[in-house]
Amino acid sequence: MPAVWLLLLLLAIPHSVSADEYCKDYQHQQTLIDSDLRLCWSLSNNDTLRVKAIHPSKVWIGLGFGKLMSNADAIIGYAHTKEVKDSHLTGRLLSSVQTDAEQNIHHAQIDVDENMTVLVFERALKTSDESDFTIDPNADIDIIWAIGDGDRFSFHGEYGAQKLNFSAGTQYTRDIPFPLLVHAALMVLAWAVMSPAIITITRYFKVTPGQAFPKKLDNKFWWITHWLGHSVVIATSLIAFVLSLMSLNGLDTSTIHAKIGLVAICLSLIQAFYGWARGTKGGPVDDDGNPVPSNKVFGDHYNMTIYRRVFEWLHKSLGYLLLAASHVAIYSGFFLFELGAWAYVAMLVSELVMFAFYLFFSLQHRWVDTYHAIWGFSRRHPGNKYSKSPYKDVDHK
Repeated sequence: MPAVWLLLLLLAIPHSVSADEYCKDYQHQQTLIDSDLRLCWSLSNNDTLRVKAIHPSKVWIGLGFGKLMSNADAIIGYAHTKEVKDSHLTGRLLSSVQTDAEQNIHHAQIDVDENMTVLVFERALKTSDESDFTIDPNADIDIIWAIGDGDRFSFHGEYGAQKLNFSAGTQYTRDIPFPLLVHAALMVLAWAVMSPAIITITRYFKVTPGQAFPKKLDNKFWWITHWLGHSVVIATSLIAFVLSLMSLNGLDTSTIHAKIGLVAICLSLIQAFYGWARGTKGGPVDDDGNPVPSNKVFGDHYNMTIYRRVFEWLHKSLGYLLLAASHVAIYSGFFLFELGAWAYVAMLVSELVMFAFYLFFSLQHRWVDTYHAIWGFSRRHPGNKYSKSPYKDVDHK
């Protein structure tokens, strides 16, 4: 009798089933890299793929064939509705998940409880749907996957991208293409290093140390640095942009990084072309310091016409907006590259250093208005009535 009672007690105790036991009817199984998701699969007659995905919690499961969420053939098991849908992803938003009109998955179901989720489906390697990915069982196939809270399909806490060889049963990490690494390095160099340095020089070095200002005027150092330096920054950005197009086989605007990055590139091009529309310079002397005829003294800048004042306001405002957008693009790029906290800390430190220089040079009163740097503070210059300077009422000889 004690043995009978012990047997009944053991039968009453729930036993967990391991993923290996769930996968015993499949040819291959792998726990996906950096995930708790176990994937089991078999190839039937070399024309059908049978898949079982197992996760040790209550979740929804999405498996996609392709490199990017902006263009992936996906099978999604919804935990809250217990449905499995053949879908196509056109982006990263919830609205970008499009259920295929032609459902080319068979024997699909998802079983969910608090301790485990099991998704199963079968799919032909090549279907009649043109939007479906054609699976080559002998090739290393790019896949993406996502796991989310069972009651919140709009959010996924786990996701990844890698390669699977369905015939060999192997998995590999998907290396970041070298052109994409160069893209990232060039963009960080251009917008985290070069552009802030150029802006600092433009703002605080219109008058250089040792210059006999205001006797010596119109120092071209800041001007050459400004236009030449930012020309290099923009050229570097365009090269980096082309490298990203090469790596991704086209333009992918599904990420915040891509959207903000495009805004930054467009703003930089607007700034470059708008710089040519700054109007005429004018002034009593030419760039070599020689007097000019009285009929050629008038200029948009020298006379601070409405056109010039609007130009300066827009050019400066767009410049700072561009700097902010470029830094947001860099931070979002760090997220896509899955970099650690060190990258964000390094970027933040660089921004604090830039701010410290701004503060230091401001306390040194290094900021000099462009108009004053070129023509001085004399009241005989018409633009000085628009300049913000404590010296505007002083007539310097």
